[in-house]
Order: sequence, then structure tokens, then C-alpha cells
Amino acid sequence: MPQLARLAWDDLRVVLEVARQGSIYAAAKILKVDHSTVTRRIAHVELIMERRLFDRSNRGITPRPETEHLLEHIRSMEMHAAAMHEELERNVATRVRAIRVATMEGLASGYLARRIQEITLDEPGIRIELFSNPHIVDLLKKETDIFLSFFDPMIPGLISEQIGETAIYLYGSARYQALHGLPGSREELGAHRYVGYIPEMVSIESVRWLDQLVPNALLAFCSNSVIAQRNAAIAGAGLAVLPTFVGDETGALFRVLPDQIRSLRPVWMSVARDQHVLKTISRSAKAISRIFVADRAFLLGDSPWIERPAPTSPVKA
Repeated sequence: MPQLARLAWDDLRVVLEVARQGSIYAAAKILKVDHSTVTRRIAHVELIMERRLFDRSNRGITPRPETEHLLEHIRSMEMHAAAMHEELERNVATRVRAIRVATMEGLASGYLARRIQEITLDEPGIRIELFSNPHIVDLLKKETDIFLSFFDPMIPGLISEQIGETAIYLYGSARYQALHGLPGSREELGAHRYVGYIPEMVSIESVRWLDQLVPNALLAFCSNSVIAQRNAAIAGAGLAVLPTFVGDETGALFRVLPDQIRSLRPVWMSVARDQHVLKTISRSAKAISRIFVADRAFLLGDSPWIERPAPTSPVKA
């Protein structure tokens, strides 16, 4: 029989982190220990459990199928330990909990940053870290606490829900109109110039909105930054397909053929299941969801931006 009483939490958390990272060295970096310590603790747990826990290959380290049951127990232990730690920290008045929210640049800069005070008012003991990332982040590796995207990640271990949607339109500027005119119909779109993403750098299909609305568009300017695209469109470099929170933000762009060129993107919010029990994360997630519900008309392009008065006291969920 395995001598389970000889297993310490420090041993088990090493097993969990190696499973998450798929690498001894990556796990050691996260845990802030030497890689030899990680190797030694893995060997110790394998000795106690009387079986190998991982398969090793050139591609990294992966948990063996029979290890998954152990990992579930360790995740549960970690979840309860984190909840207890959070509860203890509530008694420390000066403690500030950092909540990292990851999403695409436009959603971060053009929308969320303008509503961020509503999240911090809901939970005054937190600091929001808004992380702009064009790629899918790994919530299970704790790269972020909350992930907002235009798609359902459909990853086991995540709690994901659609919290809203946004419209995308074709936008132009007065300078572009003066230089090139404007299309009067869909049939005239091919005669115009456009700004958009660098095609080979698009890793998320849901942002290929130019390809969807204007197939075979002639690109005059490309950038992996949607804010740079907007600014180039304002300067007259070309027409741009943008979500409302980017295209309508400055007032320097107007919609072109809005009755014909329009599409919708769902907004999904994802949180790791073992993090969702933490009150600071769950309350922050609820606050973000409320913001999207309140701004539905703006996000769909049916109303202008509205500055809401700040509440006099935090709203409790």
C-alpha cells in the first residue's frame, strides 16, 4: 500500500505544476525553485505512489492517464487552500488583490479600460491588471484570472459564458472620402482601399472580419494592432472593418453602408473552475458581466457612449 501519509503539500503542488506546464524547467520557474528540486519531489511522489506519474518525450512531460485522478484531488486541495488564504487576507486592511483580465487589444483599450472603475468600485480591495493579448491565454496555467474573447474556448476545466455581443461595421473618414470617395453599394467595395490585420499574424479566426465582410479586399495598410488600424483609417489610408467600441470611440470615423455591411461577434468570459470559487475573482467576473449587459445598445451600435455616474458606495453581489 502506498504510504500516503508521507506525502507533503509541497510535493503535491510540484506534481500539479509540472502537469500544467508540461516541463520541469517551466514548473520550477513558476514555483521559484531549482529544477533539481522539482525532479526530486516528483521522484518522491512516484516512490510513495508506487507508479510513474508522467510520460516523458521530446515534446515535454504529460500526465499518464492513471495520474488524472490524483491531479483532480490536488486541484481540489489547491482550490480550498486558495479560498482559505483569500479569507485570511480579508483581515489585512492594506492588502490589495491583483485580478488579471486578459483580452484582445481593442476590447481592452477601446472599451474595458473606460469602464474599469465600475469593477474596482464593486470590489475596492482589488487592483485590475488589464492584459492585452492577441492570442489565447492559458487560464489553467494561471496566466490570467479572467479571459474575454469573441469565441467559446470550449476547454475542459474552464467555466465559460456568453456575456454579450458587439457589432462590427465598415468605417471611413472624411480624409479618405475626399481622396477616394465612398462605395455606394456592395458591388463597389472592390474598387476601394482597406486597412486590416497582417494576414499571416491573425491567430484568432473571429477577428478576420475584413475577410468576412469584404472578401479579397485590397490592403493598403496592415497592422497587428486594431488601434493602429483605426488611426490609419482616420488618416485616410483606407476603409476599415472595426467593432463599435473601436470605430465609434473617437468620433473621427463614420459607418459606411451600415445597412449592408454589418456582423456580430459574441463576447465570452472564461474563468478557471478552481479559481471561480475565489470571491474576488467571481465578484470581478460578475461586475464585468453587468457592464456588458448595461452597454448592450452601445456595443451593438444602437446608441452612443454614455458616461454613467459613479455609485456612492460599492455594489455588493
